[in-house]
Amino acid sequence: MATRVSLFLEQRHYAFEAWSSDDLIMLRHADNYRIIVSQGRNPNYANIEVQRTDAQLTLRFGLCDLNQEQPLMLESMRQSVATDTEDDAFDNWDIIPPFGVVELYGFQIEHSARITGEELAAFFELIRRFFLKHFLMIAFLDREIDAVRAYMNDWHAEMKPFVHDGAIGYRVKEYG
Repeated sequence: MATRVSLFLEQRHYAFEAWSSDDLIMLRHADNYRIIVSQGRNPNYANIEVQRTDAQLTLRFGLCDLNQEQPLMLESMRQSVATDTEDDAFDNWDIIPPFGVVELYGFQIEHSARITGEELAAFFELIRRFFLKHFLMIAFLDREIDAVRAYMNDWHAEMKPFVHDGAIGYRVKEYG
């Protein structure tokens, strides 16, 4: 687990992990991809490009280390955590980690018409797993996922909403 974008950038190889219980679509994605990572405006930012090497499918987006950059978004996320045990939204596992919190932004996707919605959803599930393997929490604003929202079906169970500057955002982490 890298937990910091600067440490993530130092890695030499980036890999998807397929699980033995995954269907054939997930396994095909996990066997045929390339992840290209480069530094953004400083070591707390990364530019990510994920390509499916045997099909016309490319996803580009940015990554920001929220704990290092300390944007106001992090405070908005903290305010969304229910601390009152009587609150219906209270969850023992729902905390904002002191490090390892990243924002995903600027999603751009290109794919051929032959790529199905099911294939795209499986591709995004591998991406979710990949980032939760490297970081403790990922976050994004609703407006940033317009291009890919339809493919993030498996993310919904772990998405906790928050409001930042009047915009809806989501934070995602593995619970338990």
